Amino acid sequence: MYNVITLHYNHKHFKSNLKYYLKIDHTKKLFIVLLSIHFIFFIIKISLGDYFLADSYEYYNLAENIKNYFKFYSGDINSSIINPEYYTKRPPLYGIYILIFSCFLKSKVILLMTQNILSISSIFLCIKLFKNYYKRINRKILIIFLITSISQFIYANYLMSEILFQFLIVLLCYFFHEAFTKKNIYNFLYFQIVVILLFLTKPIFYLFIIPNIILCIWFTKHIKYAYVLSLIPIGICLLYMGWNNKRTGSFDFSSIQNINLKEYNLYYFHLNRYGEDYALKINSMISDHVDKKTTYRDKQNEMKSLTLKYIKKDFLSYTIAHFKGSIKMFFDPGRFDLYNFFEFKNAEEVGFLKHFNEGGIWGAYKYFKKQPLAIIILIPIILILNIFKVIGFILFWIKHYKTAPALQWFMLFIIIYITMLTGLIGASRFMVPLLPIYLLFATLGYTTKKSLIKF
Repeated sequence: MYNVITLHYNHKHFKSNLKYYLKIDHTKKLFIVLLSIHFIFFIIKISLGDYFLADSYEYYNLAENIKNYFKFYSGDINSSIINPEYYTKRPPLYGIYILIFSCFLKSKVILLMTQNILSISSIFLCIKLFKNYYKRINRKILIIFLITSISQFIYANYLMSEILFQFLIVLLCYFFHEAFTKKNIYNFLYFQIVVILLFLTKPIFYLFIIPNIILCIWFTKHIKYAYVLSLIPIGICLLYMGWNNKRTGSFDFSSIQNINLKEYNLYYFHLNRYGEDYALKINSMISDHVDKKTTYRDKQNEMKSLTLKYIKKDFLSYTIAHFKGSIKMFFDPGRFDLYNFFEFKNAEEVGFLKHFNEGGIWGAYKYFKKQPLAIIILIPIILILNIFKVIGFILFWIKHYKTAPALQWFMLFIIIYITMLTGLIGASRFMVPLLPIYLLFATLGYTTKKSLIKF
């Protein structure tokens, strides 16, 4: 009788251990897949040797100028003309990040290694957050979605702030979860600190201080005096803008706001609606008016005023174009990213969407036929999978909008916030900070009881 009981116990114990090791094994498999893909892209980039995109030079200048002159300036500080735009164009955090891991350690390779670590960490931290509410996730679908989100691996291997920004967004969601579930003011304080780090990494996040006030007031029913903490990001933001005013004479957060408004939002709206000649004419006219102003503050105000004037003139059409541009980032297969990363030769500056807008399906097809074989193979696959990701994302909210926890609604707000502020220039690059969260939503949209694999 004792032997039977012992055998039964050992059998149950064996099954319990087997399930445990299988659970570990699935997590390890995902880790090995992600590590392998990151490693392949890391080795390719090291062998090619070019870690810079256009924006990368400004981030690197910022790091070098901090190190050599303690000047937070992203242009060439030894130039005969100092442009005040470069004092505020790039917020300081990513420049400091480069300074620590590249300038001091004398190795850009180490910087790329840390970014690959952050990339993998973001994905697993995001999985951990979702597992608090959804114990089972379809691993196969998640892996397919991840490996076809090539921009994740590309930007982990450039001197660009996207991966750091992504990690901070996931960290923000983590502290939201911790503050909400544990009702702990210290976790909510950490949340506010991450908000500050986010807008000191990318200017797009400084406007988050406004919805953050509402969020803090809402949190007051869970954490006493939570609303007071909203003053911390506001205070830091105002101090930073005051510092910018002292350096440039203009009380603004970043010069890139007006640059993007004029050079991208308005220009590409006019280009698509009225044609290249009109777009160039208006862009040049605004530049001429700006150049007539004598102070940097007046130049910034003039640029903003004239650009908004033309946007308001076609407000409804612009709003539609802005919305369509925002949505494009969910579908963009990343032709630009692939061309630059693998250093394919491309005589034409314009891409697939430009040809599609001008020549329709036939124009896009003729352009597509001229591309390298790797592009011809990869782009349709990524595009099709991107469509499935969007469908999965929508399916998740159709299925779970009644039961989704506060964390998921907060994540959805972050996705909408960044998407809408990105606007007309919605490319795959701008999707990178949202990818881990977005892909988990999309995966769960396809998850059924019959196809669940426990991590």
